[in-house]
Amino acid sequence: MNIDLIVRKFRKELSSVVEDGREKNVLLAFSGGGDSVALALLLKETGVDFSLAHCNFQLRGEESEGDEVFVRDFAEKHQIPLFVTRFDTGKEANERRKGIQEVARELRYNWFEKIRREKDFDYVATAHHGEDRIETFFINSIRGSGIEGLKSIPFYNNGVIRPLLRFSKQELLAVIEEKREKYRSDSSNDSLKYSRNFLRHKIIPQLDNVHPNARKGLTQTIENITEAEAYLKEKIEEDRKRLVTEEQGVIKVRKTKSPFLLYQLLKPYEFNKSQVMNLLEHTPEKGKLFYNPKFVLLVDENVYIIKPNIKIREEVYTIESEGSYTMPFPFEITILTSTDNIDFSEQNVGYFDAEKLKFPLVLRRWKKGDKFVPLGMKGQKKLSDYFTDIKANQFEKEKIWILESAGKIAWIVGNRTDDRFKLTDKTTKTIKFVTNF
Repeated sequence: MNIDLIVRKFRKELSSVVEDGREKNVLLAFSGGGDSVALALLLKETGVDFSLAHCNFQLRGEESEGDEVFVRDFAEKHQIPLFVTRFDTGKEANERRKGIQEVARELRYNWFEKIRREKDFDYVATAHHGEDRIETFFINSIRGSGIEGLKSIPFYNNGVIRPLLRFSKQELLAVIEEKREKYRSDSSNDSLKYSRNFLRHKIIPQLDNVHPNARKGLTQTIENITEAEAYLKEKIEEDRKRLVTEEQGVIKVRKTKSPFLLYQLLKPYEFNKSQVMNLLEHTPEKGKLFYNPKFVLLVDENVYIIKPNIKIREEVYTIESEGSYTMPFPFEITILTSTDNIDFSEQNVGYFDAEKLKFPLVLRRWKKGDKFVPLGMKGQKKLSDYFTDIKANQFEKEKIWILESAGKIAWIVGNRTDDRFKLTDKTTKTIKFVTNF
């Protein structure tokens, strides 16, 4: 193979994921295998400032120790700065009750990111190449992935660049041969118990037998999907701006009949595909709630309302006298000797007959069974029925606070006053309750 062409191709690929690559500082995830050795050699050829980062997972005994020795010798030979860490991966996997590969991936990427931030590297680079991309495409396809998964391994995400995704294994081995470098082979890559290895050694070679250009065709398919996904992402963001609003931590998503679009709109709030299909196929009634660990979704008339899934605490505050308070929200209580210039239209202001409203007052959350006498009425009404009348949804009801005097509700804060505490012609002193609630 023409090495000069490979180097020129690499310069082009690097520039597509790194702006002005020569001025960037890169941390290369370096196993000592052929792929990472080839990437190190190509980075040297292009003059990029980079360092090596090696993880010894201590999973393969002497082989793992030999990898670390090789990496240290390679770094010293080429005068490349090196970071090395060791993980007791088996112990970590047992403690976390996760698979070895999953834990190893988490450990290494967390460590790479730690070094990147501490040492001010611009990027972490990995040596994933074209064959890795095809294998991931098949793995994600088998899992029933959407278009984002079918585009396979991204060229860039979360500070990680992968400039070799358009290179074949043969091209990388040609670079190593040209430079007369050695590299390490990982025996675990031959084990067919891992699905990726089974695809690599059994399935994909059979596709080559069926069609000589199978890998080229699969690569082009992934490229096509990647382009389509980028375009679709732009359209989704346009729809998001049109269909999603957020105010004071509450998100409203307008209803749509498209399963794909609704899933994309709800995905940032961690609602899964099954929940989305439940919303569309079963048309849950207004007031129905859907939960995940971080968010709760309320089905409303024409929208889905989403807020953080935070348990409401039982909060009760005692107010001994007039004055200014900050908890549970800012409010001020004053006593007026005149009823002149009182504006009853102010929603967040309550006026009460001082002879009827007695200290200490209690400020608390509303609870089921609460009753009050709505201003202008004579009989008691359940708060739950009152909320139904004013069409308050579940989230709005969770925000309700009650001002209580001697065991009686005097005010639904910021909403309606109890008739028993209203001002009359006989009122001589008025208690004014002003809140920013």
